[in-house]
Amino acid sequence: MPTSEPSPQGPAVAAGPGERREAILRAAEKIFAMEGYHGTTMRDIAAEAGVKLALIVYHFGTKLALYTAIFESRQYVNLERVVRLEAIEDLRAENALDQIVSALVDPVLALHTDPDGIWYARLVLREAADPSSQDRPILSTLFDPMARQFIEALRVALPGKPRGFYHWAYLFSVGALTQSSFDARVRNLTDNPELDSKAAVLRSYITAALRHG
Repeated sequence: MPTSEPSPQGPAVAAGPGERREAILRAAEKIFAMEGYHGTTMRDIAAEAGVKLALIVYHFGTKLALYTAIFESRQYVNLERVVRLEAIEDLRAENALDQIVSALVDPVLALHTDPDGIWYARLVLREAADPSSQDRPILSTLFDPMARQFIEALRVALPGKPRGFYHWAYLFSVGALTQSSFDARVRNLTDNPELDSKAAVLRSYITAALRHG
């Protein structure tokens, strides 16, 4: 069950079918992010969205279809990353690596300042860390094509790295990025976490690791 109790009636849901579908997606996004795929039930989502279970089944059919629809609805984030990557004029330029890292992380960091978007950022972390994610089509269909483009860009920007470097380096970079969606740990480590510096530190950290790894 969710770790935080929704209101008895859930949030108000707009009357239009499209708006109801969107409300269900955002409610599901939050609950999946908190509880994971296997820890979430369709009834949990219905309670959070303030709708009847039958309405969720009508719009999405199954839990997996609903789960997949969340990532599809947020695919604009990955598309923006690819657009930024492809806009880099010269991948061999001195500042190309900085541009590649910004293309990878900035569209995701923008979610961290969005009260709704932060749940998606945390859901991506959940999915990436879940061993059972290989049983679902999310990463292979919606993330891996983009990942391959970034890996190839790294090959051009950082020639001569040892075998296996580019794939692992990409995954380690994504790991640092996805972990940044939670600020609770850094708050535990210091009374003054200086959250405004997170984006700059993350970019410089990933860039340095890629360049000197």
